[in-house]
Amino acid sequence: MNNTFDIQRFGKVLKHDGLNFFPNFILSLAILWAIPVVIYLFTALLPTDETRHIYDAMSRVNIIDTLLKIAIIIAPAMLYKTCNDSRKGIGYAMLPASTLEKFVSMVVYCVIVTPIVYIAGSLAIDSILALFNGPYKDFAASIYFNKFSQIEYTIEQQSTKIMLDDTWPIFINNLSPAFMRALSCLGILMLSSIFMFGNMIFKKRKTGKMIGILIFLSIIFMILFINYVANNEAFVQYFEQLNEDNVTEFVIRIIRIMMNVAIYTEIIVSALLLWGVYRKIKTQKY
Repeated sequence: MNNTFDIQRFGKVLKHDGLNFFPNFILSLAILWAIPVVIYLFTALLPTDETRHIYDAMSRVNIIDTLLKIAIIIAPAMLYKTCNDSRKGIGYAMLPASTLEKFVSMVVYCVIVTPIVYIAGSLAIDSILALFNGPYKDFAASIYFNKFSQIEYTIEQQSTKIMLDDTWPIFINNLSPAFMRALSCLGILMLSSIFMFGNMIFKKRKTGKMIGILIFLSIIFMILFINYVANNEAFVQYFEQLNEDNVTEFVIRIIRIMMNVAIYTEIIVSALLLWGVYRKIKTQKY
């Protein structure tokens, strides 16, 4: 089939993938949704009252974000496990859709549908649990989509440790909401594209192999970064000059650098790996 995009054909492949979404993924989602419930029950059943309300909304947001990343990581292998199998993937290959339509449908379910379904379920469960007089205090949904509140909370928690002054709220207020949303969405896209690519190039143990590669690359990067910093006199001198008066400026500068590096990295990695996924779908032999 030619590499065109026909809305009717795309609708059919989207429906096909949608009908397989919950049968292939519901057990994994149920396990991820159950983890906060287990934490709630375990904490609530502890014998002393001193542990009540120990999980505030921000703590649970961090748990939800971690489990969301796990859902995104395992989604490609759960939903499209056999699409590159020379025998079991015949059905996927014979779908009446072009490569582009199959690729877009895969992106929709791995990058968009999976996060939406998981987040909706997890926030609903969290809100129900928070209604009871138990260890969950406030509602995670109230701050989950407010990245500024999350950054502010994190900095407040660390301010006494790294001697931040009162100028950091100005920096937080000057951050662009559009930039923060783009950074978050591109982070999801990059993570998903990494494991979509791994799902297409590996035949077995797809997710585990991709995680191993990421760990290996992270170790290599950390070694190179540490060696660069250790052998760069300008960095060493800059760190030696840090004190209570300029530590906030240093932290803000590091945050800005990290944000800029993150958004460019997310764009480049996502574009390259998504192109790789598209090419693998197009050239896959059965």
